[in-house]
Amino acid sequence: MSHQASVLLRNRNSFIGFIVAIFILKLVLSAIEPPSFDLGNIISLVHSPGVSIGPWIVLYPPLYIQSAANSTLLQQWLLTPPLGMNPNFEFIALSFRLPILLLDLATCFVLVLAGTAMGIEGGGKLAALIWFANPYTFFGSELSGTPDILATIMLVISVMLLVQKRYFLSTISLALGIWVKFFPFLVVPAFLMFQYQSKSPKKAMATMLSGGLLGLAGYFSWTLPNWHLYLTTYTPVAQPFPFVAGPIAINNSAFVLLLFYFAFMIFAKHTKSLTTLLLPILLVYYAVSNPASQYLIWAMPLMALDLAIVGRSRAALFAIFYSLGFANWFFASSAFLTSSGYSLLMIPLSGDNLPSYSQAITQLLDNSAVINLILPFISSALFACILAYAIDVVRTWFAKTQENEIGIASIQE
Repeated sequence: MSHQASVLLRNRNSFIGFIVAIFILKLVLSAIEPPSFDLGNIISLVHSPGVSIGPWIVLYPPLYIQSAANSTLLQQWLLTPPLGMNPNFEFIALSFRLPILLLDLATCFVLVLAGTAMGIEGGGKLAALIWFANPYTFFGSELSGTPDILATIMLVISVMLLVQKRYFLSTISLALGIWVKFFPFLVVPAFLMFQYQSKSPKKAMATMLSGGLLGLAGYFSWTLPNWHLYLTTYTPVAQPFPFVAGPIAINNSAFVLLLFYFAFMIFAKHTKSLTTLLLPILLVYYAVSNPASQYLIWAMPLMALDLAIVGRSRAALFAIFYSLGFANWFFASSAFLTSSGYSLLMIPLSGDNLPSYSQAITQLLDNSAVINLILPFISSALFACILAYAIDVVRTWFAKTQENEIGIASIQE
């Protein structure tokens, strides 16, 4: 660990000052960045007749506070290139992104508390820095404007409370996360396995299972009226439900996921680390689903805690993983956005009088041979890295001595 990083972790004022500096930078960029494709999609969904509105709507004040921005300004903002931003549009951009940015900041401090709960000296601060200073968090959550962070922080809070053996509050947090997004329901088996290994009361396990099912019912309550939209195709507010493929069949992705759960139940039954139980499930789901870029942020807080626990052994793999994720997102999104009118990281990709750097990017993207060569290679490398990361975590299931039992043994009744 470098001297600078050590100072940030040991000195409380230095740590807070660094986080505040990053927050201010993100705040400015959030205001001057034009709408993402996902934000445009969310606005279209809300204004579409017959589309149900879920709990995620609370993250977007301009959509439910009439004084924040009228519909005319919203439509103009959606069509405005980066070079044409004005104070009105910057206010709208910040209104959409500020709640998400604040939740990202809150996740940072929840990770500090989670590290303390797990008994990792300085580990919580390290996890917080990995989360908040990571560029992927910024574009995958804040700039894209998707509501995944709301479910993600609920999951992280649930993890922290479960380690502290505050079972009822942990269940409530998990249920709220599932109500917003489907993915936290995927880790309910891992929560139950951890409770079983930590000899939690059977009543607590039953409460966790019931809470998970209640959260799933809440999720269905706002998606099922439009199940064909929310459960079979991607939208920024609901990922495809992996078990839906037709009236009577399950798809190949669901088969792989179910197969993994069977392996999980057989081989992970002696694992006592909560992060080691949670991470493979989220990584496998990402690999077998039709992933959007923000899906990677689901696992990032848990990866950050895992890195704080295991030290540097997975740091290089983590860096490669998210570098490939960023490259895959950039090329895939660029190729799409050149024809959509949306910008990419404040880089306009369509319209008249494009700056020289935009012209260079569009010329590269117009070369189908380059895209057809680069994008499949990067995507394949990313999924290979996902597999490697999952295997590196899963191998600890078979270790005689767990590398990080700290997550269960540090908190006493």
